[in-house]
Amino acid sequence: MAVRIIDLTREMRDGMETYPGDVVGMRLDRLARPEAHGFNLSRFAKLSSHCGTHLDAPLHFVSDGTDVASLPLRLFPAVVLPAQKKAIGPEAFSQAGPLAGRAVLLYTGWDARLETPTYYRDAPFLTPEAARLLVEKGVGLVGIDSPSVDPFDSRDYPVHRTLLGTGIPFVEGLVRLGELARQPGMPYFLALPLKVKGAEASPVRAVALFLDAE
Repeated sequence: MAVRIIDLTREMRDGMETYPGDVVGMRLDRLARPEAHGFNLSRFAKLSSHCGTHLDAPLHFVSDGTDVASLPLRLFPAVVLPAQKKAIGPEAFSQAGPLAGRAVLLYTGWDARLETPTYYRDAPFLTPEAARLLVEKGVGLVGIDSPSVDPFDSRDYPVHRTLLGTGIPFVEGLVRLGELARQPGMPYFLALPLKVKGAEASPVRAVALFLDAE
C-alpha cells in the first residue's frame, strides 16, 4: 500500500508572531555553531503553546479537562468542507453527510493572508450554532485554516467552550486545505501535539494521509 502525505502545517521560525496580545510565538536561540564549536545547537527560548498550527485540548477552557499529553493518539477519517462566509454557520454542513468520528476540516482559504495585518482581525470563525451542530453530529475533531474558531474580538469564546466542553479538540492555523480538497480519495488526518503534561495546547505537525492500493 502506498501512502501519500500532504503537510498541512505552517512553518515555524524565530520571531514569528502568535495571537495579538500574547507573547512572541517563538524565539530560537543558537547556542553553538560549527565554525566555533564544531556543531549546531539551539534551544527554544520562547514557545507559545498556541503558536503556528496548534491543537487546543479541553484543558484550555475546562479546569479539569484533558491536557495535550493525555489526549489519545488518533488517525481520523477526514472531510474537507468549503466555508466561504466569515461567520460559518450550520448551513456549511448541510451536504456533508455523516460526520460522526471524523475530522471536519474547514477550508476558508484564509491561510493566503498569513503575515498580513488582516490575518487575525478579520478571520473566518464558527458560529455557536455551528459548534452545537458539530457536537450533535459527534465529530471527532475540528480543524480550520484561520487562526481561531471564535472571532477575534470574542470575550466569552462560545465555540471554544462548546467544543472543548464536550471533549472535542480542534486544530487552528492549518494551511493547504485547498490543495487537500482537490486530491482524489479519502484523507486521514493526523495532528500530534508535544507530550507536555499540564499543557492546554501545543504546536502540532498536522498531515493528511491517503492510503492508496498499489
